[in-house]
Formats: sequence, structure tokens, C-alpha cells
Amino acid sequence: MARGSTSNSAAKQRSTLPAAAEGDGSRANFPLIPEADENVEPGPPSPASKREAVRRRSAHFAGLVLAAMVGCLIRLGLDAMAAYDGQIIFALAWAQGVGCGIMGLASSRKDEITGFYPPLYTFITTGLAGSVTSFSAWMLDGYQSFSNFGGYQRSGFHSSVDGFAYSFATMAIAIGCLYWGEHVSRCLPSISDIHRHLRRPARPAASEKLPTATPRGSSSTTSSAGSHSHYSLRPRTQLILDYLLLLSAVLCYLIALLVYFLGPSSWRLKATFPILLSPPGAMLRFYLADFNSKGPFTGRFPLGTFVANIGGTLLMGGVYAAEFLPSSQRSGVQCNALWAIQQGFCGCLTTVSTFVLESQSIKMKRWTWVYVGSSVVLGHLCILATFGAARMAGRLGESICSA
Repeated sequence: MARGSTSNSAAKQRSTLPAAAEGDGSRANFPLIPEADENVEPGPPSPASKREAVRRRSAHFAGLVLAAMVGCLIRLGLDAMAAYDGQIIFALAWAQGVGCGIMGLASSRKDEITGFYPPLYTFITTGLAGSVTSFSAWMLDGYQSFSNFGGYQRSGFHSSVDGFAYSFATMAIAIGCLYWGEHVSRCLPSISDIHRHLRRPARPAASEKLPTATPRGSSSTTSSAGSHSHYSLRPRTQLILDYLLLLSAVLCYLIALLVYFLGPSSWRLKATFPILLSPPGAMLRFYLADFNSKGPFTGRFPLGTFVANIGGTLLMGGVYAAEFLPSSQRSGVQCNALWAIQQGFCGCLTTVSTFVLESQSIKMKRWTWVYVGSSVVLGHLCILATFGAARMAGRLGESICSA
């Protein structure tokens, strides 16, 4: 009897192994894990893991400080470059196109870049591409086209045509440059290929001979990087880069402060003050992006980006209206502050590159139209409710800024 009961229990144990393997692919590699362990809750993270998470999160924000300052400077430079008499296309088109091109290039290599060094992807996409483009500036310029803010000799019908043409052209340029960036990315070598060419010729390691798993639904022959894993920096190297990012962000911001107080006064309006206010806008947008994966709209309506774009546009309209309010005492500091909020904080808080990328990533086309339509319509209404209302009430005078 004892022997029979032993064989029966062994048979029961063997019968449970295939079920564990079929339930989850990860369990298939560890079939001897007892079933009781599935209900054991993981313990609290260790202090070391908490410190590592805080350090890595700080590295992401430090990269945003640097990228926002560079992105804002690029946008201001492109606007200045494209502002000339007889221009064929509006100046902001250059910034929107360049930013969306950068976003397309980086987003098509998301797994490769995050595998190499995760803060680098945040630096390029959320920081650089997101700060070069500006949703609030798009909405403000669109309102000026619809309302004939320039005072051109044309009818209301032609003003409406000009406003719709501006909006459609911006969207077309953004989408086209997004796909152009993806095309350029496919023409460039991968980080793993560059690393293999730069290192000394050596016998391949044993790990490189092992087959690597490919994502579900993809083929190992679809790209040159599909036959090997992505190259990743060593943990110690990533630790050094994290601290270098933190140090560089602090030093660059201090340098910008010194340039603002000690540099030429003409730089304050054109560059230095907007650069100082650009990091808070980008970091707030990065924080709001966490809400894109929360709530009932996950995968259908990027709520965080929507709040950032609409909130920044509402602030842009109010600040732009304040620039035209009658004032008995006009100072350069007041003008610099208003311009810096528009171009620095609002320009980096709102984004077209992420907006266009998300519109192309939503699988349900109905939600794509809801997201794009509600963002554009509500964005124009925000400008109309702030700057437009003050203008129609006759409360606006001349701009206090000379630029």
C-alpha cells in the first residue's frame, strides 16, 4: 500500500508539470516551482533598489533639463532663421518638422536605445524632440490666421481658408517628417553594429552564438538587429553616466543663469530667459505622461499629453493677452518674463512630436479621430477664450515687447 501511494503521488506530481508549463511561458523554464509560491506576495524593495530607482529617475529628469534647454534654443533659432520677407512657408513649420523627424528616428529604435541607456531615449524624445516642437504656438498661430490678426485686406471666408490651411499644413508636415525620421533610422547602422565594428576582432563569445528570442509577431530576418541582442552599457558605466547627467544639468543651468545676468541684455529676450524656463515645462510634461498608461483611456486616449497640451495652450493664450494689455509702466523685465513663459515654459510643456506619434500609435481609428480632433478644437478654443476674448472686449493695446 505504501509503495502504491508513493507511485500515485508521483504520478500526480508529474501530471501537474505540463499544466504549469502551459500556463505561462516563463513557468515553462522552471517547472519544479511549487504551486503554493504563486500566492506569495513580493516583499518590499530593498533600500539599495530604492536608491537605484531614485538615481535613475533623477537621471531622466537631469537629461530633460539639458534636452529642454537645447530644444528650446533650436526652436528659437529655426524661427529666427525662417523669419524673412517674402517667405513661402510659416516659420514654425521648420521647428515642427525637425522635432517630429527626431521623434520618428528615435521612436523606431526605442528598444535599442532604452537597452543601451534608458535616460538617452527620454533625452531624445521627451526632451529634445518634444521641446523643439510646440503645440501651444501652433494653436496661437492658427488663431491669428483664422482671425486675420495681421490686418490683411481679405474677407472672413479667406481668413477661414488660411486658418484651415495652416492647421492642415502643420499636421501634414508633422506626420511626414515623423515617417521621414523612421526611414532615416532604417538607413543607419544599429548601436550593436557600431560596437562590433569599433572593438577589436576577436572570437565570438559563447553568448553571441546562442539564439535570441524575437518579439511575438516579428521575424528574425526583418532587420539587421534582429539576429542579435541589443548592446547595453555595463551597470557601472550607466552609474557613471547617471551622475554625469546630474552634474551636467546643474552646471548648464548655472551657466545659463550667469549668461542671463552677465551677458548682453539683448540675449535675455531672445534666448537666455526662455532657456531658463524650458526645463520646468519639459519635466512637467514628463510627469504628466505617466497618466497615459493609467485609467480607462489607456491605449485609446493619451490623457497626460492631452492635459499638457491643453493646459499649456490655455496658459499661452493668457500670457500672450497680458503682453498686449495697456500698461503705464513698461519694463524690459516684464517683457522678458512674458516672452520666456510663452517660448520657454509653454513651448516645452506642449508638444507636437509626441502628439503626432501617439495619434499614429492608437490602434482604434475612432479614438485617433477623437484624440486629434478634441486636442485641436479645444486648443483653438483655449486661445479664443483667453486672447480672443480680451481682443473682442477691446482691452488690448500695443505689445509691450519690441521683438
